[in-house]
Amino acid sequence: MQRKVTKSPLLVPRRGYAMTELVVAATLLVGILSFVAPLAVRSGRLWQDSRHYRLALDELSNQLERLTSLDQDQRDAALAELSVSPQVSARLPNPVIEGLKMNDGDGARLVLQLQWDRVGSAKPVTLVAWIDPLPSIAEATGEETER
Repeated sequence: MQRKVTKSPLLVPRRGYAMTELVVAATLLVGILSFVAPLAVRSGRLWQDSRHYRLALDELSNQLERLTSLDQDQRDAALAELSVSPQVSARLPNPVIEGLKMNDGDGARLVLQLQWDRVGSAKPVTLVAWIDPLPSIAEATGEETER
């Protein structure tokens, strides 16, 4: 007895499916890349901005520490000649440092600001150090505190 061979629908050649699969895969790949690429660029910019900000804070902190350790006359002369260190000016684009001495109801203090070229209208980084704070209430009234 002879067996009749029939073709199974699973064994039918798939003509054109490979090209369709390639087009779908390429479309998905382009879609994912168009979503991920801007995120990678933005992430890189954020890392650079955070490095610049940290560098600016370090510079202001160092300048304030140096200025607060000086005498009054030396401090005024150093404020007039205030400039950004060479290491910071090599890393930040066009850094500008400003310092002023304020004396008001809160006491005497130094205010330092550092600004550099950034995208948008960013505020300068500012640090403040009190050099002659107001006396406490007990000192102002002449009372002695009990220990």
